[in-house]
Amino acid sequence: MPRTQNGYLWGFPAADFAVVKGDEDTTLKTYQFGKRTMAHKFCPNCGTTVLARLPSADASSKVGINIRALQDVDFDAIEVVTNAKGASTEPPYQVPEPVATGPVPEGSTVYNGSCHCGAVRYALVNPTEITAARGCDCSICWRDAALWIYPLTTLVTFAGREESLAEYTFGRNLTYHGFCKTCGVALFERFVDEDRELTALNVRTMNELDIDSLKLTMLYNKTRLPLYEV
Repeated sequence: MPRTQNGYLWGFPAADFAVVKGDEDTTLKTYQFGKRTMAHKFCPNCGTTVLARLPSADASSKVGINIRALQDVDFDAIEVVTNAKGASTEPPYQVPEPVATGPVPEGSTVYNGSCHCGAVRYALVNPTEITAARGCDCSICWRDAALWIYPLTTLVTFAGREESLAEYTFGRNLTYHGFCKTCGVALFERFVDEDRELTALNVRTMNELDIDSLKLTMLYNKTRLPLYEV
């Protein structure tokens, strides 16, 4: 099973932690929700979640690192422990309102998705049930643990896209990586090639989709030229 099913991989360093480039409080953007005890910090340029700050018993804070953003890590050697309590944390997460789609063709299925804060929402009217998705090991998809499907652009309706969405491109500039300016969640990829009438949607942002039921495959794009440079 592709490693992308794990989503974010958090590590909690026991040693001293220091930011060596940029500034944690001014370079990164902070997002909090619920009881606001955990501060997620992401890059406002590319959307990558870098770290999170959590309160500790001594009134200071401990740091969680998204180890997908680390360099030269053997991920196959890491023992992953799932936090089964996260989804049940109080207060419960409120799913954003769905996007209106109009009449749905017979046999089609509507999938509603959004970023975490709900500023950007979408509805996909898919002619078939979603049963599979693809991970990607390129430098940006790997950081987000994104799982992609590729519906026709005409089947997707967005709300809040113009006001609340940021886009990031790099390398050969073939796609634009769309993420929410407020919470940093990666929602989609927009293809530059106008003849490619598809939009890549990150199924992790679909509110009612059971990811564990999907058949997952991997796109190996990490070694495609030009290579990503740190």
